[in-house]
Amino acid sequence: MKKLIKQIIFAVTFLTIIPGPKKLNITPEDTGRSMAFYPIVGITIGIFLFLISRYGYISAFTTSIFITVFLLLITRGLHADGLIDSFDGFLSGTKNPEKILEIMKDSNIGALGFIAAFSVYLIKIALIYELLTRKGINYPYYLMILPALSRSGVSFAVYLFKYPRKKGGLGRDFFSSIGITQVLISFFITVIFTLEKGTYKNLFLAPAVFIFWLI
Repeated sequence: MKKLIKQIIFAVTFLTIIPGPKKLNITPEDTGRSMAFYPIVGITIGIFLFLISRYGYISAFTTSIFITVFLLLITRGLHADGLIDSFDGFLSGTKNPEKILEIMKDSNIGALGFIAAFSVYLIKIALIYELLTRKGINYPYYLMILPALSRSGVSFAVYLFKYPRKKGGLGRDFFSSIGITQVLISFFITVIFTLEKGTYKNLFLAPAVFIFWLI
């Protein structure tokens, strides 16, 4: 039980700006196994998004901007940083994998990475606005579950693919200690979170999510 709690705490502190205990004593095994609990972090973030959306004194467009900025702040820009690095590397024009990884590791932001991030976050603001204003959509439900869904696929992706770098690092710890158990735990936690109150129609989401991971 102590290991599980430690892994959940690490998942929270790694994916968000929320601080954890200074002496957590995380092992490489804990690093990988913490991915099973990423959907819990996602639903927690989603609850905050819901609370922001309920502030009724600002327009839906401004709310969309606030939600997007909050996501950047709560995650320390972790996903934005990865997005920028990926576009800088893969759109650099080289086909050499080692060169691509070298470019991605560079802390400087390239023009392509900046354009990609700017475009993605413009689209995100627009889509959140559509979600908030479209009639007939239970937007609080989707605001809460989408962060959980987006983080649920991480364990499967790490389990499915190999660590790309020859030299070790924090990323290698995730890849070396992930197992099918963590993938299944993450999967079923996500399914539980996606069940709407009083209905069971989203049970069909379970195979849909699994197929989405495979494609």
